[in-house]
Amino acid sequence: MPLVPAATALAIALTGIRGPSFWLDEAATVSMTGRPVREMLRVFGHLDLVHALYYLVMRPWVVLFGTGELSLRLPSALATAMAAAGIAVIGRRCLSPAAGLLAGLMYGCAVPVTRYAQEARSYAMVTAVAVLGTYLLVRGMRDDGRHPWRWFAGYGLAIVVLGLLNLNAVFLVPAHAVTLLTVSSKAAGTWIRWAVAAGLAAAALVPFALAAHGQEFQVEWLPEPSGKMVWTLVRFMAGGPGMVVPVLLLALVGAFTGFVTHETRSLTAVALPWLVVPPTLMLVASLLDEPLFMYRYAVFCLPALALLTGAGLARLASLGRPALGGIALAAAVAVVAVPSLPRHDAIRRQDSRPDDLRTPAEVLRSKAQDGDVLVHLAGVVRWGASAYPDAYRRPQDVGLRKTPVHAANLKGRDKYPRQLRRPLQAASRVWVMSSRSLGRPLAPPVKRRMEIIREMGPWRVAGTWKYRGGKLTLYVRTEPYRSSR
Repeated sequence: MPLVPAATALAIALTGIRGPSFWLDEAATVSMTGRPVREMLRVFGHLDLVHALYYLVMRPWVVLFGTGELSLRLPSALATAMAAAGIAVIGRRCLSPAAGLLAGLMYGCAVPVTRYAQEARSYAMVTAVAVLGTYLLVRGMRDDGRHPWRWFAGYGLAIVVLGLLNLNAVFLVPAHAVTLLTVSSKAAGTWIRWAVAAGLAAAALVPFALAAHGQEFQVEWLPEPSGKMVWTLVRFMAGGPGMVVPVLLLALVGAFTGFVTHETRSLTAVALPWLVVPPTLMLVASLLDEPLFMYRYAVFCLPALALLTGAGLARLASLGRPALGGIALAAAVAVVAVPSLPRHDAIRRQDSRPDDLRTPAEVLRSKAQDGDVLVHLAGVVRWGASAYPDAYRRPQDVGLRKTPVHAANLKGRDKYPRQLRRPLQAASRVWVMSSRSLGRPLAPPVKRRMEIIREMGPWRVAGTWKYRGGKLTLYVRTEPYRSSR
């Protein structure tokens, strides 16, 4: 039975997986996983430690299959299929085979799930490990089960991997504590085994968490928590504003249905804390200290919503006679599925991500000439360009002082703006690339680079290509540069 939602989730994830352009976060994956392990390790001491395990896992994959859009995103699609299978098993054990099957299918078909199944980042892997950890908890909660320590030993290892992939995901552990509080069994042995496993996992993660805390400057851009942020999270998890009401109603039906106790397990006791506790704790922590919440950081909670909606669908399917239940199930599926179709189409478009880095790459491949020079207005623009490195081989990056690999970062090291004068005065064609990441107002070095480009003219604008997240401009010299101008 779990193979059905797994195959469905994989098929949906692979459909149009090459459609969206790589964006800035995925450019980081391309850049980091394209380096030898020794060069990656040089970075983690001061940057991206929280993503280190993901990059290290992806490195052998990249060696075998490269950094193309399909190859780099395929592990996320596979992780999504595994998570769908795990959700089906959890639903079956906690309620019924029908609930498990429908929960796995709901997960595999959900818009936000597909969105991150088609992204070369760690979110899908984190979710799969969260599903594994929850499954091991459910197995270990059986007081009469054989070898209960085996399940909790696996649970502890899963929590360690979960934290190494995404520190925010360890908020799943308090959710599991709530689950243990609400199930009917109060066996001391279960609590002791869980406490030992969770405590050892926490101890193992403390050095990593302390080291990662020293790199908190990387999330300084995160906004302060607000009511708008909560609403954004609700819309995201439902799959869009038009799906909030039907998904919420279906989840409420599933929550009431899941109160039925199955030995020591209750689907609602497992799913509801998983859905609510981690985002709540992230928001509270953000209010008390530095902001650490973004809606996509709660992707690992989507399986909980799938369990509740799957239970709701199973309840509708069991209404009255089989024909009546079938009609109710078909109607509920239609109410949820139909509004999601435009969203599924939208997330597969080339410019569906915050940055469309494919467009400038295609322009440079087709129009750049030998002898052209390229000016990235800041290092973050060069970071974005690393998504499609083959497109940037012809124009010379005249602002580069040290490559990202040698600088052990993602942006490289820029020359001082004044050092652009000599290469620009000899250039006849100059490409200038900007990005949304430059922010407003522009930093003084960015303004100075733009001023120097103008001073090194005269130029005419031979082309301007605007795309989501940035702009590429081609300047062609109209007469030789004269320093006396």
